[in-house]
Amino acid sequence: MVTRRRAWWVDACVVSFACWLLQGVGVEYSARFFHHAYLSGEASLVHAHAGLLLGVALLGGDRRVLATAFLTSFLHWWWRARLEAPTESYAAGFAVAMVLQWRWTEWCAHWAGGPFRGAHRLKVSGIFRYAAVGLFLFPTGWTLLSALVAWTHGQAPAAVANTAVQLWLAKHVGVGVVTLPFLLLWTDDRLRRALRGRWVAVMTWLCLSVLAAHMLEARPALRWVEVVYDYRALAGVLLGIAMLLWRVEYSMPLLTLTHLVLLHGLTDQAGQAASPPQVVGLLAHLVECNFMVLILAVLFLLNRERKHRYHHLRAMCRHDASSGLDNAHALREAWRTSSERPAVLGFLLLDQVERVLGGYGWRAQSQLLREIGREMVPLARPYHMGGGKFVLLPLRAEQAGASVGKMEEILRRLQAFVFQWHGAQLRVSPYLGVAPCDRAGVEALDECLANACDAALRAREVGEHNPLPCEPSPSGGPDAQERRHRLVAAAEALACVHAGRVELYVQPIVALAGQPSAGFQGEVLCRLRTAQGRLLFPNEFIADLEAGGHASELDIAVIECLFQWLRTHPLAIPGVARLGINLSGKSVASASFRARFAELLRQSPLPHSALCFELTETAVIASQEPALRLFHDLRARGCSLSLDDFGSGMQNFERLRQVPVDSLKIDGQFVRNMQSQSRDLEIVRAAIAVADAHGLTTVAEYVESASLAEQLRGMGVRWGQGYHFGRPEPIAARLLPVAVAPAAVVQ
Repeated sequence: MVTRRRAWWVDACVVSFACWLLQGVGVEYSARFFHHAYLSGEASLVHAHAGLLLGVALLGGDRRVLATAFLTSFLHWWWRARLEAPTESYAAGFAVAMVLQWRWTEWCAHWAGGPFRGAHRLKVSGIFRYAAVGLFLFPTGWTLLSALVAWTHGQAPAAVANTAVQLWLAKHVGVGVVTLPFLLLWTDDRLRRALRGRWVAVMTWLCLSVLAAHMLEARPALRWVEVVYDYRALAGVLLGIAMLLWRVEYSMPLLTLTHLVLLHGLTDQAGQAASPPQVVGLLAHLVECNFMVLILAVLFLLNRERKHRYHHLRAMCRHDASSGLDNAHALREAWRTSSERPAVLGFLLLDQVERVLGGYGWRAQSQLLREIGREMVPLARPYHMGGGKFVLLPLRAEQAGASVGKMEEILRRLQAFVFQWHGAQLRVSPYLGVAPCDRAGVEALDECLANACDAALRAREVGEHNPLPCEPSPSGGPDAQERRHRLVAAAEALACVHAGRVELYVQPIVALAGQPSAGFQGEVLCRLRTAQGRLLFPNEFIADLEAGGHASELDIAVIECLFQWLRTHPLAIPGVARLGINLSGKSVASASFRARFAELLRQSPLPHSALCFELTETAVIASQEPALRLFHDLRARGCSLSLDDFGSGMQNFERLRQVPVDSLKIDGQFVRNMQSQSRDLEIVRAAIAVADAHGLTTVAEYVESASLAEQLRGMGVRWGQGYHFGRPEPIAARLLPVAVAPAAVVQ
């Protein structure tokens, strides 16, 4: 048996005492099998101690426990048998048989699927193996050994046969009465977690069984015993209900008690079984009772396994496999069932978690998340929302300031946390948003999560390394409405892109030197038309599409729409000098975009020299080798490249030298205010100097007055774009009237 830090002899004493008690349990009858009386005239239908010995063997553990129990059983037999004055040779033969029965019990326990301990326990799939070994093979071995002892000491064949049948029936019934209830009690998950409770349940079951057996034996002529036996099918149904509804410490004693009552209902038939047909009839009734118990045990096991699967699936639904922490489902359940509303809720974002997955694999990411979870658990209740996102709730009800202080301590720990993996030292960048919890209910949880998540996203955007509280937004105020509006607008814009509802506009780019520009040179701009007919402007969807990773889809849709319009209106093509088309940095980094882009260029209705692709400064700085190859390929095809919004980012002049751009567009936010803001004026001068140093043509954006255009011309800017020269117009309105005009090209 499983000793759990107890000396083996303690278990041995307990089991030996239990065997001694069960040897006093009897369902006595006059054994007259084959018209021959039993040795003492009276026999018992059940040897309950044999069932307990098999149960102990099935549990495994220290072999000395089972050996001591067998020794105790032998001494008990010898003490009772000495009254009949057995010969010394018979006692010695019985002792040898007892040793062999000990080994036979261990072998049967192994063949039946034991030892049942820990996670390995009796299941429905192994019940028939147990039944074949426990109910038939085990009693057969005991019977043959005992019969062999009787035969070698000169007993008559009829006496040996009578002894063999009586012993087989008693061992068979003993296993049915004791072994299964004992195993089901001892291996119950709930009782196994409370060791003292398990011992109390087992000893209570044992004492009740012994007490009931003695009470039934003391009054054998009870009429209700025969009634129970006659209606054993109904009793089986009621027991089945008990197996499903009652706990094991209640259902197993009831099962054992019912089995004993049924056995007492068979005593008269057992006492009259003399001929072989009568013996077979008795055997059939005993096997029927044992199989009814077996079926009830199967029902109990099915119910236990169903509950185990339910709790296992429930635990899996509540826990994240990678981090070992509770997940979003557990968060919602904890929020719903909590009696006290937390003062604050924290939302933690961890950068670099996906990079760990991409660089070192899933095992590294899982280990990282588990270690991060261990850092957070002492200070808050973390819930893993997937990836590098966690929700933090206070461990107990406390003031908001105390909870925020503990979350700040979590932030400090994670900022100092170093993850070791195969010699590499890795760090994560944590950002924490905090939101107050003003109301209870699931809707309040969703609102708190939205506010805390938005605060964490803002903390990541601005690089805030302290907990960032959300801006107040009572009852879904302006901030919440703005977030929802942006989400809806982004989804609507993506639907427009997928449906091809793209409308092209163009804005002219004009030479500041005053030379005539008979042709058209300008930038292609896009608008999106919703299904309801509303026109979406770039400031309503560009940022959200880029944030969602859909910028490449928009760029492809614009190019496809432009080329399709030019094929539909070929008269516009000769009057086009150069059209500027914007490309996002995320687009040029996409392999699928580059493949589709190259295919479109091969089918371009405009000569490649009339195409100018405008790249953001961020795209140029972050461009990798595949993007650089694309830029050089565009130049080789005759296309022009322009660096858009120059001055808005952190300049990397080495990268600028590597990218083959032709012109540089000065960011309009500096051009617009350069006449009133000296700092903006100096930035524009610096941009012109950079362009001159690299031999690039300059284009100024947001030119909105003649004086500003004249000042830019005096500073050396070659081209201007802005409301002073023309507002964006639909492409048809701008290009079709001048379709046959000559072109002026930026030099």
